[in-house]
Amino acid sequence: MKAHTKETQATMTPEKSLQYLKEGNLRFQNNLKANRNLLEQVNDTREGQFPFATILSCIDSRVSAELVFDQGLGDIFSARIAGNFVNEDILGSMEFACKLAGTKLIVVLGHTSCGAVKGACDNAELGNLTAMLGKIKTQL
Repeated sequence: MKAHTKETQATMTPEKSLQYLKEGNLRFQNNLKANRNLLEQVNDTREGQFPFATILSCIDSRVSAELVFDQGLGDIFSARIAGNFVNEDILGSMEFACKLAGTKLIVVLGHTSCGAVKGACDNAELGNLTAMLGKIKTQL
């Protein structure tokens, strides 16, 4: 698969973007991968990027959006933060992704047994983590 171009991104709709992600997730579930040349995608995206979706997910090492949805370089914007909550910085990044970079879909990807959410529920306290967990609590 080739990296998206301005032209292919322009043909994307929210529905088509979601379908691409669903198809990629099916490949992931079946331990298949799209045939892509990552070095070629690096070169194809050197002059610009044209992702079709923005995905907000947790930093959990088992839930990488690029892998779970079998996407290549330049296909998606991936915002990751423990507990996959939204703050002003994440929202600003998503506004950039949609309004300036042209993504057509935002996905909030949750997962089971999230340690950050558990920590917020258990009132865990540890340096900067305490403040971050407080932000998660306000969104629960």
